[in-house]
Amino acid sequence: MVANNDRAALRIVVLGSGPALASASQDNTYFLVENEAEGLLIDCGGSPFHKLLKVGAEPNRLKGVILTHAHPDHLYGLPSLVHELWLHGRRAPLRIFSNRETQRVALALLDLFDLRSRPVPLEFRVIPTEEEHLAMEDEGLIVHTSPVKHEVPTMGVRITSRATDRAAVFSADTSPCPELVSLARGAKVLFQECTVEEPHPFHSTPRQVGEIAAEAGVEEVILVHYHRHLVKEPQVTIAEIAKRYPGPVRFAKDFDVYEL
Repeated sequence: MVANNDRAALRIVVLGSGPALASASQDNTYFLVENEAEGLLIDCGGSPFHKLLKVGAEPNRLKGVILTHAHPDHLYGLPSLVHELWLHGRRAPLRIFSNRETQRVALALLDLFDLRSRPVPLEFRVIPTEEEHLAMEDEGLIVHTSPVKHEVPTMGVRITSRATDRAAVFSADTSPCPELVSLARGAKVLFQECTVEEPHPFHSTPRQVGEIAAEAGVEEVILVHYHRHLVKEPQVTIAEIAKRYPGPVRFAKDFDVYEL
């Protein structure tokens, strides 16, 4: 799926970088992680088939989807993805990884459109609520998950490249918690939600992002799922993070690409 000569390289594409309320320039937050042979979606926002084509990925090489939790902005694109894969001629299985509550919602959505009867075989994998669970591994990557602190059962995701031994961590929606810090320990990049300015039971502030990143010792922080008021004066948000974390910080934009 990556148009280069290194089959081991992992490419991370930000398919959406925005919060639950999308804008003209930002879709809801979700990602593609891919190498030359296969890809994974982390969450499944709007028009995923279209987005895959837009970034030059072949949808039939998509191996699976990891759903972090059962809020609309993180899984409402799943029925559309399955429907369009079927129309595209896919017959290979598609794995769908999630915790049990998220699986229940995903199944209800698919059944609403009678999509489980289509020729695309769907293989559901339940992720247990345990820290640093080995969710999957193959020739190119290893995936671990941990529960994080949100309004509904939610999991953060760590993907490690076998070729480089570097890791990217996706916080999902969460307030600070030790499980996220442990999952992110030593990662090359942390894709961290930053939704609120004041402490909140289910989301993170800039200062808290700095504390998480510093304690975990990550190399770089990419802000996602951020509210628009935090980018009115982006230097103020980054300065607040820098009070706790000395490393590089940037705001993600839709279709940004990172190498792992």
